[in-house]
Amino acid sequence: MTKNIIISAIAILTLNFGFAQTFQTQIGPSFKKESEKDIYHIVFPSAYGFMTLHHLDNVMMDNTKAMVLTKYDQTMQSIETKTFNLPKLGQRAADLQRVIELDDKLIFLSTSMDKKTGAHQVFAQVYNQKDNSVSAEKVLASIPIEGYSNSGYYQIAVSPNQSKIAIYANMPFEKKMQEKVQAWMYDIELNNLWKHSETLSFESERAYQEETFVSNEGQLYVSKVTDFYKKTRTTHLLKCNGKSFESSVLSADGFQPMDMSLINVTGKPMLVGFFWDGTKGIIKVNSEEGNDNDGAFLYDLSESKITGIHKWNSSLNTSDLKSLEVVDVKVIGDDIFMIGEKRLEKSEFRKNGSTPTMDLDYFYTFGSSVIVNLDTKGTLKSFTPLMGSKLYKNTDKEKGSVAALYLENGLRIFSNNDYIRCDSFFTQNKATFNSPSVRPNGIGTTPYIIPATVSEVKKYNLVYYITNYSDQYWLNKMSW
Repeated sequence: MTKNIIISAIAILTLNFGFAQTFQTQIGPSFKKESEKDIYHIVFPSAYGFMTLHHLDNVMMDNTKAMVLTKYDQTMQSIETKTFNLPKLGQRAADLQRVIELDDKLIFLSTSMDKKTGAHQVFAQVYNQKDNSVSAEKVLASIPIEGYSNSGYYQIAVSPNQSKIAIYANMPFEKKMQEKVQAWMYDIELNNLWKHSETLSFESERAYQEETFVSNEGQLYVSKVTDFYKKTRTTHLLKCNGKSFESSVLSADGFQPMDMSLINVTGKPMLVGFFWDGTKGIIKVNSEEGNDNDGAFLYDLSESKITGIHKWNSSLNTSDLKSLEVVDVKVIGDDIFMIGEKRLEKSEFRKNGSTPTMDLDYFYTFGSSVIVNLDTKGTLKSFTPLMGSKLYKNTDKEKGSVAALYLENGLRIFSNNDYIRCDSFFTQNKATFNSPSVRPNGIGTTPYIIPATVSEVKKYNLVYYITNYSDQYWLNKMSW
């Protein structure tokens, strides 16, 4: 297996468009994680330095959930560190759900439930970069519970311009009753704009597949899929403005929306994503193959109509374009660039020789992937195959997927995947990256990039990211 970072540079505007920049990378100090479950992000990138945020992910710890922020100067040397804990409900520490990064603030959204208190709550804490302070927690939403197995659940959505935060709660399940929901809308200063409760026309059950979106104007949308694994699969679209819930059907004959994202196009909220034509039985998510996808679509929410629906063209090898998730969407002028990537997860009991143990190994598939280029009216401009399929195991998951930046003359993709499907396209347009080697344990190697850490400095030709080899990690900055 190759140990090289594959940092691919592509121009979407035309196949013959080249890049003039030469990219230079500086490598900073190395560090080791405190735990294999410790995950890192780069926040507040600037020409004068940046900060890292790290915390333990998906761990069962009732008493403490620590968030650690470290400030670095432009030479990537650490200056100071601040640690704070997520809130508690009773004795249960909240679980981090989302971090919203603004120009000079981080908003930490977390949830916790407690049987003794009889509540399931959403908390917000605000870190202020200017004075290195963390606000007291604020309860954004609360629903009553009687037990952990019948607790209801929350979904959180943030608008494209990060001006609105929506919280959508499915109330605790009640047999033979209709579903009850609540919704809250906040501005970015955490002022409550509205709150609304509703009894829907759906049965109160947990079999629905749902996704929540919010527009820049503060309109809440919920896609709710019934009969998920059947040909009678239907996607309903709920809309709430704080006064009522309206329900319509988003799917249609030959059109079953799959994974999608809400974007803002010329001032209008639109859904962009992938669809299935529904002509054959659908495959379950955790199978070896994944869900079918037949193409891409654009849906105008303000006019409640599909403005573009496009099946894969014959030039694509579509046999592995399944279970596509929307990795990123960028709206640049009259262009919409959507990156979709197959993502599957499975687990197996680890063996000691031929004897199964109680320990699990987790396997993550990333790819195949595709770039869809639409114009803002929904007209298809191109389907571009990107990466082939690659399997990662356990903690190597962080090396999977891609990061995308739109620089001044093209879209650039950062990935460790060395199976590039469009070889001639990449060969013609690959730019020069200087990826310095390091010598852990005296062995010269080029570390892997961690795509989720790629962070661009706006208005500067500068990008920060983290790389990894073995148990060591390095801070990096790239300029051009």
